[in-house]
Amino acid sequence: MSRPRTPTKILDARGSFKTHPERKRDGEPEVTTPLGSAPDRLSELERVAWGEVATYSPPGVLTSADRLHVEELCILLALSWAERENMQTSSRSLLNKMMGQLGMNPSDRSRLSIEKPKDASPFDKFH
Repeated sequence: MSRPRTPTKILDARGSFKTHPERKRDGEPEVTTPLGSAPDRLSELERVAWGEVATYSPPGVLTSADRLHVEELCILLALSWAERENMQTSSRSLLNKMMGQLGMNPSDRSRLSIEKPKDASPFDKFH
């Protein structure tokens, strides 16, 4: 199985296009709407998981296009809380993989390099 394609937004956040701007992909859809609140179909524990995922994810990473992925992550996360001793190893592996896909593991988060806005200089008006 081949390696999943890294989204352009993540590559840009890592600074991948600074060295090779010609590799930037054109035409990839950009979603700017926020993640939003948890769907009503989730249980109470899954809704708590949604709140934690939304709170602890890196700022600006999750959007409305990620809702179904976050929903599945929250179902697994709630399952891990409810059945801590009995949860299957495969489900735990999937949970960790999904968290990594959303930049919520330390190693995956370390790959992000989000550019900070430049501070305004009083000399900028002279340029």
